[in-house]
Amino acid sequence: MTLYLTHLIFLTLSLVILYILRHKSNISRYHNFISLFSFVISLSIFLKRDLLLGTKVQLIEVFDKVSITFYLDEIGIIFLLVSNFLWFLTSLYASRYLVLNDYNNQNIFYIFFLFAMLATNGIIYSENLFTIFIFYEILTLSTYPLVTLKKNEDSLKSGKKYLFILLGTSVIFLLPAIIVTYSVTGSISFSEPIPFSGVSEIILIITMLLFIFGTAKSAVMPFHKWLPSAMVAPTPVSALLHAVAVVKSGVYILTKIFLLIYGASVSSMTSMQVFVVVICFTIVASSVIALRQDSIKLRLAYSTIGQLSYILLGIIILAPLSILAALLHFIFHAFGKIVLFLSAGIFATNFKVKNVSEMDGLATIAPLTCFSMTVGALIMIGLPPTIGFISKWYLLLGLSSSEEYLAISVIIISTLLNAGYYLPMIYKVYFNDCTNANSKIREDIFLVTPVFLVTLIGIMMFFLSTPIVSFVQQIGYMQ
Repeated sequence: MTLYLTHLIFLTLSLVILYILRHKSNISRYHNFISLFSFVISLSIFLKRDLLLGTKVQLIEVFDKVSITFYLDEIGIIFLLVSNFLWFLTSLYASRYLVLNDYNNQNIFYIFFLFAMLATNGIIYSENLFTIFIFYEILTLSTYPLVTLKKNEDSLKSGKKYLFILLGTSVIFLLPAIIVTYSVTGSISFSEPIPFSGVSEIILIITMLLFIFGTAKSAVMPFHKWLPSAMVAPTPVSALLHAVAVVKSGVYILTKIFLLIYGASVSSMTSMQVFVVVICFTIVASSVIALRQDSIKLRLAYSTIGQLSYILLGIIILAPLSILAALLHFIFHAFGKIVLFLSAGIFATNFKVKNVSEMDGLATIAPLTCFSMTVGALIMIGLPPTIGFISKWYLLLGLSSSEEYLAISVIIISTLLNAGYYLPMIYKVYFNDCTNANSKIREDIFLVTPVFLVTLIGIMMFFLSTPIVSFVQQIGYMQ
């Protein structure tokens, strides 16, 4: 039995145990231990990756070359480490956050939070599109109770939109794309080359469109509205699942499809510019909408939509440097955005601040949180010395080498727009007078600690970026 199959079995058994213990008052401690042990397993897998890479474990064969099979590749290792490490830190944050915000249904939160992370890890380990589709649907269903956790009219309405868009697009677009791919090539495996040679360009374009719109978790417009709607969920859900795990699952799937299924067969197609335009539109439009949002979480949500499209743009171009940029941003965006969301949760919990217009002078009463928020914002803008600058630099180099001048212009415009909605937040907390009615309250140390730890790691990653870049450059898809 391979270590990654052991990982999935551990999470499955933990889910059963957590359900049995759902009425225990200290259920958060069990969840914290599970998330910590999950990260330890992930770290062990990373250290033993030379023995595990490419190893397949088939559970059930449904049809010829259609099975539930697990394996591990280099992209999976990246997503595995990032998601499980941030899960542990978010779990620590959540155990305090839920208490301070008087959530009475914490058992539901922890059970479905674990369920969602089980589904995320299932997607990471999937060897083929059929297995991915199963866990993709499980991820959608397991996050619905988290979106509707408050059980009020707003959350229930948002939950319906969430399910309608994510389930609808996967059934209408993603499933047919998988079926067409299987019909045309006879295979839907990531671990074995798929013969797309000789397939007409029309079929390639149609299947690519179906895949892009079918994985709506990547939030490409016009199927992006589920993400702002999901912001009614508790902050830990918005931070880990809707800024890291869920949205990255969509981008992860598209990354593997474009690099492993299509690859060189589409790199010379002139019609690929259609996809570049769609992605570029999403980048600019989401940034413009973010400018108009006063709600901190909504501003961050629309920022996430644009940042995800940075990754997709780098992948679709299929230039070595743009792929490097995409995979680096896959990591760096996760750290920057989770810091921003968790900081927003501290503002709302300790100081009742939920809008940008209410952030005046917060640095005087929440210095650590404001520092973390500032670092996260600079990462999203892509300014040095932050890790966001590194991935954006490589993205511009990759676009330049491919002579994608439209995309270069879009990245520059988007950077200015990012600055337009993040810099005012920084200015408000540091240079405006504090008018908050809760100015005598101080930051909760149990909320601040995991956020500040991620912030420090994000800062260190810039100065120690060479090993990260070198590791990503070794991935075979970039050779």
